[in-house]
Amino acid sequence: MRKYKRGLVLTAALCTTFLIYGCQKTEIKETTAAQTEMTATVPSSESTGEKTRVFTDSAGREVTLPEEIQKIAPSGPLAQIVLYTVAPDKLAGLASDFSDGAKKYIDEKYWGLPKFGQFYGKNANLNMEALIAAKPDVIIDIGEAKKTVKEDMDALSKQLGIPVVFIEADLNSMSSAYQMLGEITGETAQAAKLADYCDKTMKKSEEAKASLGADQKKSVYFASGDNGLHTNAEGSIHARVIEQIGAENAAKVEKASSGGGSEVSMEQLLLWQPDIILADSNPLYQTITTDSVWSELNAVKEGHVYLIPSAPYSFMSNPPSVNRMIGILWLGNLVYPEQYQGDIKADIKEFYDLFYHVQLTDAQAEDIVKAGN
Repeated sequence: MRKYKRGLVLTAALCTTFLIYGCQKTEIKETTAAQTEMTATVPSSESTGEKTRVFTDSAGREVTLPEEIQKIAPSGPLAQIVLYTVAPDKLAGLASDFSDGAKKYIDEKYWGLPKFGQFYGKNANLNMEALIAAKPDVIIDIGEAKKTVKEDMDALSKQLGIPVVFIEADLNSMSSAYQMLGEITGETAQAAKLADYCDKTMKKSEEAKASLGADQKKSVYFASGDNGLHTNAEGSIHARVIEQIGAENAAKVEKASSGGGSEVSMEQLLLWQPDIILADSNPLYQTITTDSVWSELNAVKEGHVYLIPSAPYSFMSNPPSVNRMIGILWLGNLVYPEQYQGDIKADIKEFYDLFYHVQLTDAQAEDIVKAGN
């Protein structure tokens, strides 16, 4: 559904599990006595006599949940986006603050929610005290399944005394993820609408991809970093939208495991000569379109450089969550306008209304489109 401080506060046992995928670079703080005491005093559903149900998550774990969910907590930024789209008023807190740009499209009542941090990745910084104090009914982790996802979820749940659920979600499984989230949260009607939107968008992109001849394939370079010489390479989850619309990722190099991307050289770019260049920030867009070195690329000469819209979340990644659904329509419209016929401004207004709970004015929709053109 890519930006994420230091200071993981999990137990040694839990962090040992996380070492497999990036936690080794994270500073680990010991669990304080106060945290241990709080963990021990969190009341379970059984002790309070609350009605419960058993939910089977994407890892095959049977998790006991309250019959009615009132408060949910995200495991990180990717989960935060998805949970905000389906049940914003049930958020007990956030993984990270909304950016200033995002706040233009996010209701102010959500800005001051408690911050919990995240418990995966190089920026893992879970604030156990804040999470326990918020008393969510369930913590939901959404995204790709790690090899040790079962052990991770079980360990975290035991540590906090709060049920933890894992929902697998990438572009292909986003619809089913929403169906599961509707079952968990009780927001079945909203979840069904979001699932249907994802199904239709993926179907449209698959049909467009299938209709393209070999001579219609265009290559796209995803420029990131301060100088544009970092990229989300072919096969990267952060560049999935490029391949989903039927285009080729120009960067056929080893993909990086993080959103920071793979480092390439200008010499490689000159050899690749991508048809289209995407810039992930305005300063980078200005550099690419004005720097004499970049002017040697045909895409720059022909004016095929585009700034990726990024508010409230990037249309391409950062984090790679459901925000990529509108990215499919936006990039498809740019690269293959005949296959993606339609009014992109109307598409953006529909997406923001349904997923971000904000009704854009025509002027706002126009500004978003202009940012990417």
